[in-house]
Amino acid sequence: MNLEEKIVQSLGEEFQKTEEFEILSYILISMRGYTRVEINYGPDQFWTDVIAWVGLYCSGEYREHNGIWLFELAEDATMFKLKWL
Repeated sequence: MNLEEKIVQSLGEEFQKTEEFEILSYILISMRGYTRVEINYGPDQFWTDVIAWVGLYCSGEYREHNGIWLFELAEDATMFKLKWL
């Protein structure tokens, strides 16, 4: 497999993951009342720092994909917004 084929395959896999997450997001928000929060990672917000903080301070379930967070508990989403937005 050449470099171009590897890049196309990698992009296709990422597209599939994103689409699957959007379907999951729709289900969790519409049927289970989850809250969606979007952030941009950057020099002041590394993904590793954010995920570590969420693991320490959020008590409900959560999911993340490319800066899109889904929180089971509204209070977790509120704390997240106050800290990271």
